[in-house]
Amino acid sequence: MKSTDEATIEYVSAKESDQVSRKLLSWLNRYQNFPAGIRSIDFEYLGEDKPCMALSTIQGAYKTVQYISGGYVAQYQFKLIYRAQPNTNSDRLKMDEALDLMADMAIYRFSEKEDYPDIGDGLNVTELTCDTRSGFFGRYENGDEDHQILMTMEYERK
Repeated sequence: MKSTDEATIEYVSAKESDQVSRKLLSWLNRYQNFPAGIRSIDFEYLGEDKPCMALSTIQGAYKTVQYISGGYVAQYQFKLIYRAQPNTNSDRLKMDEALDLMADMAIYRFSEKEDYPDIGDGLNVTELTCDTRSGFFGRYENGDEDHQILMTMEYERK
């Protein structure tokens, strides 16, 4: 039996969540300083035996505030994953440094209004935060290692 004190998560429509993913991915792919061997970030996909990056949703976008007018505030939680085959501790640290720099630059671009993410008509990004610094996530038999950084984007529909 569900407690009446538990908050019910109300997700935005699948269409909106997909649009936000697509637009955010496009905005992140305008980054100019990808690590060697990486030209873009893929969505929910990491290859093997080569350096690559992916944007992965942690859960679909969900409403955090509902306005009487029908508008709302929503949160989109995601992670950036960097896969490579590091040979040394220095290589591993460089993977984390690359992800940390990427997140810092995204937040700077947003906070300075230098390059605001356009996530669709009627949707305005209000906050972009880095929830963790980069860290090791997993190692695989072929030598691939994944490092990740967790981020949250808050947006509003008026």
